[in-house]
Amino acid sequence: MKKILVLLLFVTLIANNVFASGQDEMAMGESVSVDENAPVTIQFWHAMSGDRIDLIQGIVDNFMEENPNVSVEVQYAGGYNDTLNKVKSAYKAGNAPAIFHSYEIGTLGLINSGLISPVDELANKYDESIDWDNYFVPVEGYYEYQGQHYSMPFNSSTPLMYYNKTLFERAGLDPNDPPETYAEVVEAAKALKASGVDKPVTWNLHGWYFEEMIALQDAPFANNDNGRGAELPTKVLFNDEAGKTLLDWWVGMYNDGLFNDVGPGWSNHRAAFGSGEAAIVLSSSSDVNLLTKALNEKGWELGTGFIPHPEGADGGVAIGGGSLWVTNQLSNEQQLAAVKLVKFIANDESQKAWHKGTGYFPVTKSAMDSLDSEGWFEENPNYKTAFDQLLVSPGTLNTSGALLGVFPETREIVQSAIQECYQGKDTQKALDEAAAEVNELITEWNELIQL
Repeated sequence: MKKILVLLLFVTLIANNVFASGQDEMAMGESVSVDENAPVTIQFWHAMSGDRIDLIQGIVDNFMEENPNVSVEVQYAGGYNDTLNKVKSAYKAGNAPAIFHSYEIGTLGLINSGLISPVDELANKYDESIDWDNYFVPVEGYYEYQGQHYSMPFNSSTPLMYYNKTLFERAGLDPNDPPETYAEVVEAAKALKASGVDKPVTWNLHGWYFEEMIALQDAPFANNDNGRGAELPTKVLFNDEAGKTLLDWWVGMYNDGLFNDVGPGWSNHRAAFGSGEAAIVLSSSSDVNLLTKALNEKGWELGTGFIPHPEGADGGVAIGGGSLWVTNQLSNEQQLAAVKLVKFIANDESQKAWHKGTGYFPVTKSAMDSLDSEGWFEENPNYKTAFDQLLVSPGTLNTSGALLGVFPETREIVQSAIQECYQGKDTQKALDEAAAEVNELITEWNELIQL
């Protein structure tokens, strides 16, 4: 509690004191002329590790070839939390990067942080139009708040169900017909267990899955239009029927020896699936490359399906991943370079390269159409499942994804509640206590933001 109080107080002080004159200049409808050929240097901090470091550098190198007056210093700054903390420290010292990368659940906090310049305002200021109609509605919709886009979508994903077709066939299951509902997952898991897969189902302990399976039931995660209304959200609703339904199923599989609890990290569930210890795993759509390779090494075939839902549920998935934010300590020349770069990273060629190299799906319809016309999805059908799942998801406030100022803390609290259920706590009691704890944090955050 003290940690979040100190953090929010710091953010609020920034919001109340930074660059008032610069923000006045940024009024919608006003454009500014600058020398587009003037040499300029900007920094870009991102949160993608491993092979993705080189992929991002390659995209930025292409940008600099097309914009020889712009020098971009690219830096991997650690995971999302590390990157955001470094940005805040650098901002306080007056040397924040022009562009930084943050996760989707940081959206409402950053909108209210005083750190950033909204992408729509920058695009308008420099006549750099953005065709938001070309973006997939769930992607565009997540990063739009009260009529304005504050950041540029970058690495967008949804969870997928991955399954081992080879082990399915050995268990007498149809390898081309993955389970879709909670009940079907349980039945498939029982057959797989009988065939020798000890704990057939797994995913890492992460609140993201919980959030997505709430959205799949078209239920709100928070009040006030899922945090997207005219008023800030004042409480979470995940302890209602939708939350209990999914947690009863999740913990029920654990209690029945069908679910393998691998803890909170992102490597253990991939390893369990790759080794054959599990035959069904939920993970990010960006893991297509990793999991295809893992199964190929064993001579097994990978299948993909939509994440499961209760019988009769009519919701859909919400966007996960991250977006690119522009800070507000920049000269006009740096602002122009920054908005050009975030647009370039979202263009068709950049997004196609990013998709093929990672499994994150392109954020625009035109990039998707280009991949389709090239025959990419015909040759790589597992990459298309995420698109299919996204396109059949209805566009509602619930599937747009909740916005909370204390979302990172909320995830931690939900994860702790699930662990308590593994240890025997009643699911409704755990959800109610978690909701009460989150609601206290929401109240604190709202009070600080409104000072």
